[in-house]
Amino acid sequence: MILLNNMEETSDVSVKKTPTVPKEKPTKKGGGELQTLSLRLMIIIASVVLMLAVVNGLTKDKIDENAKKANDEARISLFADATSFEPVSVDISDDLSQYIGEIYEAVGSGDSLGYCVSVAYNGFGGAINMIVGISVDGLMTGVKVVSHSETPGVGERIISNGSILSQFVNASENSIASVETITGATVTSKAIIEGVSKAFEAVSQLLTDGGL
Repeated sequence: MILLNNMEETSDVSVKKTPTVPKEKPTKKGGGELQTLSLRLMIIIASVVLMLAVVNGLTKDKIDENAKKANDEARISLFADATSFEPVSVDISDDLSQYIGEIYEAVGSGDSLGYCVSVAYNGFGGAINMIVGISVDGLMTGVKVVSHSETPGVGERIISNGSILSQFVNASENSIASVETITGATVTSKAIIEGVSKAFEAVSQLLTDGGL
């Protein structure tokens, strides 16, 4: 009897089950917490935008000043005998206006010497901004590139060394077609040639009748 009782007790012990521990359910973020995170994100974005606006405001005047200085120097180099440069208004088509910017008349000793035309024409890396000088005789005094984004060592090289620009000095509108593109920088060369052609087109009436 003692043996049986021990066996029964052992059996009772073996069938006991380990109590199940209930799993904790993940807590969901409340609406208030989400609103707080959204507010923080909005504050960060607003701060970045404000900082960019401040930096832009501080540098814009300097950038504009440098651009004006570069344009003034380009005009003077194209008409060394000019004593003043007066803005002129020209009636051009909408298609042409997308390339042409300001046009200035170069004046020396009270006489008109010619015109400086600001032109922007897309090259390989973006807009090539140039000023084209055209005398009252219809001959070019030169081309000055004031800003561009052409590839260093390729398009940039032909601009900086003047291998394309020098071909325009004393060229007429009819002789533009004879300007040779530079091998390895064809896109840049063609952009400058097209820009010069647009400049002649813009001042054609001024060259014909002496002004509007």
